[in-house]
Amino acid sequence: MTSIVLISRRPIYRKALRALLDEAPDCTVVKETADWPSAEAFPAGDPRVVCVVDAGTLSPVSAIANRPLLPAVFLVSGEETPAFLQQLYERASTGCLLHTDSLDELYEAIRAAARRTRYASASFRALIEARGMPPATRPPRRLSPREWEVLYYITLGYANKEIADTLVISVKTVEAHRTNLMEKLAMKTRRELVEYAYQTGLIHSSK
Repeated sequence: MTSIVLISRRPIYRKALRALLDEAPDCTVVKETADWPSAEAFPAGDPRVVCVVDAGTLSPVSAIANRPLLPAVFLVSGEETPAFLQQLYERASTGCLLHTDSLDELYEAIRAAARRTRYASASFRALIEARGMPPATRPPRRLSPREWEVLYYITLGYANKEIADTLVISVKTVEAHRTNLMEKLAMKTRRELVEYAYQTGLIHSSK
């Protein structure tokens, strides 16, 4: 069973979406909130928590930057800025859909996010292409969802032990992910990783 956290600043929207999700046999809504909850709000090591986010009511910074990389499904209107859509598209463990997509697609996106897999509906991909998202800004090499998470915490300055404690994995596993992602990205230093994280929108400047 996947636990769902609904995030929207529109109470009626949250209630309507909750009613729809309550019909899914493998999902249960455990929390509704108007803003992104803190990491402490989620059970440590729970692999089945997925946030369903009304992206249009959140700013890019509050929605993505410097937030725990919890699996999330973002619902967009299509009126968001290209930069915001790009941030969503490149985020690890993310599902991206339009508000007009089918309920079956929403269920599939939630299941994919729970498996730490990206999901983008055909209509969302068409929107990205129509907005002219530059190919160079897309991740040029395929990192696994876990490698994206390890990269995120490396760029924030976490030590291997801190990353292991945060992700509830062993230090040796963190070291293996770190080695693999650096090989995939052909990088040797943390500075290179930080620059890459900024380029892909994984982290953002506070300026």
